[in-house]
Amino acid sequence: MTFYKVLFVLLLSSCLLTCVTPYQPEVKSIPRAVVVEGLITDQPGPYSVNLTYTSDYTNVALNLRVSGAQVAIVDDQGRRQSLRELGTGSGIYQTPADYRGQTGRTYRLEFTTADGKRYQSKPELLKAAPKIDSIYAEYSESPIPGTLAFDKGFNIYVDTRDPATTGDYYRWRWTHYEPISICSIRQVPNSNPGVEYSYPCCSECWDIVRCYGNACINVATDALINGRAISRQLILRAPYESTSKYYVEIEQQTLSREAYNFWSRVDKLTNSNGGIFDAAPAGIQGNVVCVSNPDEPVYGFFGASGASLVPYTLNRGGISSTPNIRPTPPPFPPGPPPPCTVCEESQYRTPTKPRWWVY
Repeated sequence: MTFYKVLFVLLLSSCLLTCVTPYQPEVKSIPRAVVVEGLITDQPGPYSVNLTYTSDYTNVALNLRVSGAQVAIVDDQGRRQSLRELGTGSGIYQTPADYRGQTGRTYRLEFTTADGKRYQSKPELLKAAPKIDSIYAEYSESPIPGTLAFDKGFNIYVDTRDPATTGDYYRWRWTHYEPISICSIRQVPNSNPGVEYSYPCCSECWDIVRCYGNACINVATDALINGRAISRQLILRAPYESTSKYYVEIEQQTLSREAYNFWSRVDKLTNSNGGIFDAAPAGIQGNVVCVSNPDEPVYGFFGASGASLVPYTLNRGGISSTPNIRPTPPPFPPGPPPPCTVCEESQYRTPTKPRWWVY
Protein backbone atom coordinates (compact mmCIF):
# COMPACT_ATOMS: atom_id res chain seq x y z
CA MET A 1 0.00 0.00 0.00
CA THR A 2 1.45 3.44 -1.00
CA PHE A 3 1.89 6.33 1.42
CA TYR A 4 -1.00 8.23 -0.17
CA LYS A 5 -3.31 5.27 0.24
CA VAL A 6 -2.28 4.91 3.87
CA LEU A 7 -2.86 8.63 4.45
CA PHE A 8 -6.28 8.41 2.84
CA VAL A 9 -7.28 5.51 5.10
CA LEU A 10 -6.05 7.38 8.19
CA LEU A 11 -7.92 10.55 7.25
CA LEU A 12 -11.08 8.57 6.51
CA SER A 13 -10.83 6.76 9.84
CA SER A 14 -10.31 10.04 11.67
CA CYS A 15 -13.35 11.54 10.01
CA LEU A 16 -15.48 8.54 10.91
CA LEU A 17 -14.38 8.85 14.53
CA THR A 18 -14.68 12.63 14.91
CA CYS A 19 -16.88 14.02 12.15
CA VAL A 20 -20.06 12.00 12.67
CA THR A 21 -23.08 13.92 13.91
CA PRO A 22 -25.16 11.80 16.31
CA TYR A 23 -28.53 10.84 14.85
CA GLN A 24 -31.51 11.72 17.00
CA PRO A 25 -34.51 9.82 15.62
CA GLU A 26 -37.91 11.38 15.88
CA VAL A 27 -40.04 9.46 18.34
CA LYS A 28 -43.50 8.82 16.97
CA SER A 29 -46.42 7.35 18.83
CA ILE A 30 -48.32 4.54 17.15
CA PRO A 31 -52.11 4.35 17.24
CA ARG A 32 -53.66 1.91 19.66
CA ALA A 33 -54.82 -1.35 18.06
CA VAL A 34 -56.63 -4.47 19.26
CA VAL A 35 -54.75 -7.76 19.59
CA VAL A 36 -56.77 -11.01 19.48
CA GLU A 37 -55.67 -14.42 20.74
CA GLY A 38 -58.22 -17.24 20.64
CA LEU A 39 -58.79 -20.83 19.56
CA ILE A 40 -61.57 -23.42 19.48
CA THR A 41 -60.91 -27.16 19.06
CA ASP A 42 -62.89 -30.41 19.13
CA GLN A 43 -61.53 -31.18 22.62
CA PRO A 44 -63.56 -30.45 25.80
CA GLY A 45 -63.70 -26.76 26.76
CA PRO A 46 -63.74 -24.18 28.09
CA TYR A 47 -62.02 -22.00 25.49
CA SER A 48 -60.59 -18.57 26.12
CA VAL A 49 -60.24 -15.44 23.99
CA ASN A 50 -57.70 -12.87 25.14
CA LEU A 51 -58.24 -9.26 24.02
CA THR A 52 -55.56 -6.62 24.56
CA TYR A 53 -54.37 -3.33 23.11
CA THR A 54 -50.99 -2.54 21.60
CA SER A 55 -48.89 0.20 23.14
CA ASP A 56 -45.53 1.75 22.27
CA TYR A 57 -42.78 2.39 24.79
CA THR A 58 -43.96 6.00 25.27
CA ASN A 59 -47.19 4.77 26.90
CA VAL A 60 -46.04 2.06 29.27
CA ALA A 61 -48.56 3.06 31.94
CA LEU A 62 -51.64 2.32 29.82
CA ASN A 63 -54.08 -0.42 30.76
CA LEU A 64 -53.72 -2.86 27.87
CA ARG A 65 -56.74 -5.05 28.66
CA VAL A 66 -59.84 -4.83 26.46
CA SER A 67 -62.43 -5.09 29.20
CA GLY A 68 -66.21 -4.92 29.07
CA ALA A 69 -66.53 -6.31 25.52
CA GLN A 70 -69.40 -8.42 24.22
CA VAL A 71 -67.77 -11.56 22.78
CA ALA A 72 -69.28 -14.54 20.92
CA ILE A 73 -68.25 -17.50 18.74
CA VAL A 74 -70.57 -18.17 15.77
CA ASP A 75 -70.62 -21.32 13.62
CA ASP A 76 -71.68 -21.77 9.97
CA GLN A 77 -75.21 -22.72 11.05
CA GLY A 78 -75.67 -19.42 12.86
CA ARG A 79 -75.41 -20.91 16.35
CA ARG A 80 -74.00 -18.31 18.68
CA GLN A 81 -72.12 -18.94 21.94
CA SER A 82 -71.49 -15.95 24.19
CA LEU A 83 -68.35 -15.73 26.31
CA ARG A 84 -68.08 -14.14 29.75
CA GLU A 85 -65.19 -12.09 31.05
CA LEU A 86 -63.16 -13.77 33.78
CA GLY A 87 -63.18 -11.16 36.51
CA THR A 88 -63.47 -7.43 36.15
CA GLY A 89 -60.94 -5.89 33.82
CA SER A 90 -59.13 -9.13 32.87
CA GLY A 91 -59.70 -8.95 29.11
CA ILE A 92 -59.98 -12.76 29.12
CA TYR A 93 -63.30 -14.16 27.87
CA GLN A 94 -64.32 -17.79 28.31
CA THR A 95 -66.95 -20.21 26.98
CA PRO A 96 -68.93 -22.62 29.20
CA ALA A 97 -67.05 -25.83 30.02
CA ASP A 98 -69.47 -27.99 27.99
CA TYR A 99 -68.99 -26.03 24.76
CA ARG A 100 -66.72 -27.62 22.15
CA GLY A 101 -66.07 -27.41 18.43
CA GLN A 102 -67.26 -29.96 15.89
CA THR A 103 -65.28 -31.39 12.96
CA GLY A 104 -66.45 -30.04 9.61
CA ARG A 105 -67.99 -26.86 11.05
CA THR A 106 -66.57 -23.38 10.48
CA TYR A 107 -66.28 -20.83 13.27
CA ARG A 108 -65.72 -17.11 13.51
CA LEU A 109 -65.23 -14.72 16.40
CA GLU A 110 -67.37 -11.61 16.86
CA PHE A 111 -66.98 -8.96 19.54
CA THR A 112 -67.99 -5.40 20.30
CA THR A 113 -65.82 -3.27 22.56
CA ALA A 114 -67.18 -1.00 25.28
CA ASP A 115 -66.85 2.02 22.96
CA GLY A 116 -69.13 0.39 20.37
CA LYS A 117 -66.57 -0.77 17.79
CA ARG A 118 -67.43 -4.10 16.11
CA TYR A 119 -64.85 -6.73 15.13
CA GLN A 120 -65.10 -10.05 13.29
CA SER A 121 -62.72 -12.82 12.24
CA LYS A 122 -62.77 -14.70 8.96
CA PRO A 123 -64.39 -18.16 9.18
CA GLU A 124 -62.05 -21.04 10.11
CA LEU A 125 -62.80 -24.66 9.16
CA LEU A 126 -62.28 -27.17 11.99
CA LYS A 127 -60.52 -30.13 10.39
CA ALA A 128 -59.89 -33.41 12.23
CA ALA A 129 -56.33 -34.04 13.40
CA PRO A 130 -54.44 -37.31 12.87
CA LYS A 131 -53.64 -39.18 16.07
CA ILE A 132 -50.26 -39.11 17.77
CA ASP A 133 -48.68 -42.53 17.28
CA SER A 134 -46.00 -42.43 19.97
CA ILE A 135 -44.29 -40.17 22.51
CA TYR A 136 -40.80 -40.76 23.86
CA ALA A 137 -38.00 -38.91 25.66
CA GLU A 138 -34.19 -38.81 25.47
CA TYR A 139 -31.93 -37.49 28.23
CA SER A 140 -29.02 -35.15 27.46
CA GLU A 141 -26.88 -32.58 29.22
CA SER A 142 -24.47 -29.90 28.07
CA PRO A 143 -22.36 -27.22 29.76
CA ILE A 144 -23.93 -23.78 30.11
CA PRO A 145 -21.49 -21.23 28.60
CA GLY A 146 -19.86 -18.95 31.14
CA THR A 147 -20.82 -21.09 34.14
CA LEU A 148 -19.85 -24.33 35.82
CA ALA A 149 -23.43 -25.59 35.56
CA PHE A 150 -24.95 -28.05 33.09
CA ASP A 151 -28.22 -27.88 31.18
CA LYS A 152 -29.84 -31.18 32.16
CA GLY A 153 -33.10 -32.34 30.69
CA PHE A 154 -35.16 -34.63 28.50
CA ASN A 155 -36.10 -33.90 24.91
CA ILE A 156 -39.64 -35.16 24.34
CA TYR A 157 -40.60 -36.18 20.79
CA VAL A 158 -43.73 -37.40 18.99
CA ASP A 159 -44.23 -39.58 15.93
CA THR A 160 -47.32 -39.25 13.74
CA ARG A 161 -48.38 -39.84 10.14
CA ASP A 162 -49.55 -37.25 7.65
CA PRO A 163 -52.73 -38.13 5.71
CA ALA A 164 -52.56 -38.74 1.96
CA THR A 165 -54.38 -35.47 1.28
CA THR A 166 -52.26 -32.45 0.37
CA GLY A 167 -52.29 -29.12 2.16
CA ASP A 168 -52.09 -30.31 5.78
CA TYR A 169 -50.62 -28.03 8.43
CA TYR A 170 -49.78 -28.72 12.05
CA ARG A 171 -49.05 -27.05 15.35
CA TRP A 172 -47.94 -28.65 18.61
CA ARG A 173 -48.58 -27.30 22.11
CA TRP A 174 -48.10 -28.74 25.59
CA THR A 175 -49.28 -28.27 29.19
CA HIS A 176 -47.33 -29.55 32.20
CA TYR A 177 -48.99 -30.18 35.60
CA GLU A 178 -46.64 -30.15 38.59
CA PRO A 179 -47.98 -31.44 41.95
CA ILE A 180 -47.05 -29.04 44.74
CA SER A 181 -47.23 -29.07 48.53
CA ILE A 182 -46.29 -25.40 49.06
CA CYS A 183 -48.98 -22.95 47.96
CA SER A 184 -47.50 -19.64 49.12
CA ILE A 185 -44.21 -18.12 50.16
CA ARG A 186 -44.32 -15.06 52.38
CA GLN A 187 -42.89 -13.45 55.49
CA VAL A 188 -44.06 -14.61 58.90
CA PRO A 189 -45.70 -11.73 60.83
CA ASN A 190 -43.31 -10.12 63.33
CA SER A 191 -40.37 -12.20 62.03
CA ASN A 192 -37.00 -11.10 60.74
CA PRO A 193 -37.46 -8.64 57.86
CA GLY A 194 -36.71 -10.09 54.47
CA VAL A 195 -36.99 -13.74 55.58
CA GLU A 196 -39.72 -15.67 53.75
CA TYR A 197 -41.12 -19.09 54.63
CA SER A 198 -43.14 -21.80 52.88
CA TYR A 199 -46.84 -22.18 53.62
CA PRO A 200 -48.41 -25.59 52.81
CA CYS A 201 -51.44 -26.17 50.58
CA CYS A 202 -54.77 -26.96 52.26
CA SER A 203 -55.52 -29.67 49.66
CA GLU A 204 -54.09 -31.36 46.59
CA CYS A 205 -52.78 -28.76 44.18
CA TRP A 206 -51.02 -28.56 40.80
CA ASP A 207 -49.09 -25.75 39.18
CA ILE A 208 -49.88 -25.37 35.47
CA VAL A 209 -47.03 -24.62 33.08
CA ARG A 210 -47.99 -24.08 29.45
CA CYS A 211 -45.77 -23.68 26.45
CA TYR A 212 -44.95 -20.03 25.95
CA GLY A 213 -43.21 -17.78 23.44
CA ASN A 214 -41.50 -19.58 20.57
CA ALA A 215 -42.10 -22.93 22.29
CA CYS A 216 -45.76 -22.52 21.33
CA ILE A 217 -45.00 -21.57 17.71
CA ASN A 218 -44.13 -25.13 16.76
CA VAL A 219 -45.63 -25.53 13.28
CA ALA A 220 -45.05 -27.70 10.22
CA THR A 221 -46.41 -28.33 6.73
CA ASP A 222 -46.71 -31.54 4.70
CA ALA A 223 -45.32 -29.86 1.58
CA LEU A 224 -42.26 -32.15 1.57
CA ILE A 225 -43.57 -35.22 3.40
CA ASN A 226 -47.15 -35.60 2.16
CA GLY A 227 -48.63 -38.95 3.18
CA ARG A 228 -45.50 -40.05 5.03
CA ALA A 229 -44.44 -40.35 8.66
CA ILE A 230 -43.52 -37.32 10.75
CA SER A 231 -40.80 -38.66 13.06
CA ARG A 232 -38.92 -37.17 15.99
CA GLN A 233 -40.93 -33.98 16.09
CA LEU A 234 -39.48 -32.14 19.08
CA ILE A 235 -42.21 -30.92 21.43
CA LEU A 236 -40.43 -29.68 24.54
CA ARG A 237 -37.43 -30.07 26.80
CA ALA A 238 -38.45 -31.27 30.27
CA PRO A 239 -36.05 -30.07 32.99
CA TYR A 240 -34.17 -32.55 35.15
CA GLU A 241 -34.89 -30.84 38.47
CA SER A 242 -36.18 -33.88 40.31
CA THR A 243 -36.28 -37.66 40.11
CA SER A 244 -40.07 -37.54 40.44
CA LYS A 245 -42.33 -38.24 37.48
CA TYR A 246 -43.04 -35.46 34.99
CA TYR A 247 -46.61 -35.25 33.63
CA VAL A 248 -47.38 -33.40 30.41
CA GLU A 249 -50.33 -33.26 28.00
CA ILE A 250 -49.32 -32.87 24.34
CA GLU A 251 -51.74 -31.46 21.79
CA GLN A 252 -51.32 -31.97 18.05
CA GLN A 253 -53.47 -29.55 16.07
CA THR A 254 -54.45 -29.21 12.44
CA LEU A 255 -54.23 -25.68 11.08
CA SER A 256 -55.73 -23.88 8.14
CA ARG A 257 -53.30 -22.53 5.58
CA GLU A 258 -54.02 -19.00 6.85
CA ALA A 259 -53.24 -19.98 10.44
CA TYR A 260 -50.02 -21.72 9.40
CA ASN A 261 -48.87 -18.67 7.43
CA PHE A 262 -49.68 -16.39 10.37
CA TRP A 263 -47.72 -18.43 12.92
CA SER A 264 -44.84 -18.92 10.48
CA ARG A 265 -44.55 -15.15 10.07
CA VAL A 266 -44.66 -14.67 13.83
CA ASP A 267 -41.95 -17.31 14.25
CA LYS A 268 -39.68 -15.65 11.67
CA LEU A 269 -40.19 -12.24 13.25
CA THR A 270 -39.46 -13.37 16.80
CA ASN A 271 -36.38 -15.32 15.66
CA SER A 272 -34.92 -12.41 13.71
CA ASN A 273 -31.50 -11.50 15.07
CA GLY A 274 -31.49 -7.95 13.78
CA GLY A 275 -28.95 -8.54 11.01
CA ILE A 276 -28.75 -6.29 7.96
CA PHE A 277 -30.46 -8.90 5.81
CA ASP A 278 -33.35 -9.47 8.22
CA ALA A 279 -36.73 -8.04 7.37
CA ALA A 280 -37.63 -4.89 9.27
CA PRO A 281 -39.89 -5.61 12.27
CA ALA A 282 -43.55 -4.95 11.53
CA GLY A 283 -46.92 -5.71 13.01
CA ILE A 284 -48.35 -8.98 11.72
CA GLN A 285 -52.05 -8.73 11.03
CA GLY A 286 -54.12 -11.89 11.27
CA ASN A 287 -57.67 -12.83 10.30
CA VAL A 288 -59.63 -10.28 12.35
CA VAL A 289 -60.98 -7.01 10.96
CA CYS A 290 -62.73 -4.01 12.45
CA VAL A 291 -66.18 -3.98 10.85
CA SER A 292 -66.81 -0.44 12.08
CA ASN A 293 -63.60 0.86 10.48
CA PRO A 294 -61.99 -1.49 7.91
CA ASP A 295 -58.88 0.73 7.74
CA GLU A 296 -58.10 0.15 11.43
CA PRO A 297 -55.31 -2.43 11.92
CA VAL A 298 -56.13 -5.48 14.06
CA TYR A 299 -53.50 -7.99 15.17
CA GLY A 300 -53.62 -11.60 16.27
CA PHE A 301 -55.57 -14.63 15.13
CA PHE A 302 -58.71 -16.59 16.00
CA GLY A 303 -58.42 -20.20 14.90
CA ALA A 304 -60.40 -23.43 14.75
CA SER A 305 -58.39 -26.66 14.96
CA GLY A 306 -58.95 -30.34 15.27
CA ALA A 307 -56.74 -31.70 18.04
CA SER A 308 -55.26 -34.97 19.22
CA LEU A 309 -54.54 -34.66 22.95
CA VAL A 310 -52.37 -37.32 24.59
CA PRO A 311 -50.99 -37.51 28.15
CA TYR A 312 -47.40 -38.56 28.75
CA THR A 313 -45.69 -39.42 32.03
CA LEU A 314 -41.90 -39.26 32.03
CA ASN A 315 -39.97 -41.30 34.60
CA ARG A 316 -37.00 -39.11 35.52
CA GLY A 317 -35.44 -41.70 37.81
CA GLY A 318 -32.52 -43.94 36.91
CA ILE A 319 -30.25 -41.14 35.65
CA SER A 320 -26.70 -41.37 36.99
CA SER A 321 -26.32 -37.58 37.03
CA THR A 322 -27.63 -35.48 39.95
CA PRO A 323 -30.68 -33.32 39.11
CA ASN A 324 -30.47 -29.54 39.13
CA ILE A 325 -32.55 -29.01 42.27
CA ARG A 326 -34.18 -25.60 42.52
CA PRO A 327 -33.66 -23.71 45.81
CA THR A 328 -36.78 -23.31 47.94
CA PRO A 329 -37.53 -21.04 50.92
CA PRO A 330 -37.12 -22.65 54.37
CA PRO A 331 -40.06 -24.42 56.02
CA PHE A 332 -42.11 -22.62 58.64
CA PRO A 333 -40.11 -22.01 61.86
CA PRO A 334 -40.69 -24.27 64.89
CA GLY A 335 -43.85 -23.71 66.84
CA PRO A 336 -47.56 -24.03 66.09
CA PRO A 337 -48.21 -25.29 62.55
CA PRO A 338 -48.70 -22.49 60.03
CA PRO A 339 -52.11 -21.82 58.49
CA CYS A 340 -52.46 -23.59 55.17
CA THR A 341 -53.05 -21.73 51.91
CA VAL A 342 -56.07 -22.48 49.74
CA CYS A 343 -55.22 -23.79 46.26
CA GLU A 344 -57.19 -21.35 44.11
CA GLU A 345 -58.22 -22.10 40.53
CA SER A 346 -56.47 -19.90 37.98
CA GLN A 347 -54.68 -20.09 34.63
CA TYR A 348 -51.53 -21.15 36.49
CA ARG A 349 -52.81 -23.35 39.33
CA THR A 350 -55.63 -25.83 39.95
CA PRO A 351 -57.02 -27.97 42.78
CA THR A 352 -58.66 -30.23 40.16
CA LYS A 353 -56.77 -33.42 39.43
CA PRO A 354 -55.70 -33.64 35.74
CA ARG A 355 -58.05 -36.03 33.96
CA TRP A 356 -55.33 -38.59 33.13
CA TRP A 357 -53.50 -38.34 36.48
CA VAL A 358 -52.87 -41.88 37.79
CA TYR A 359 -50.33 -41.49 40.60
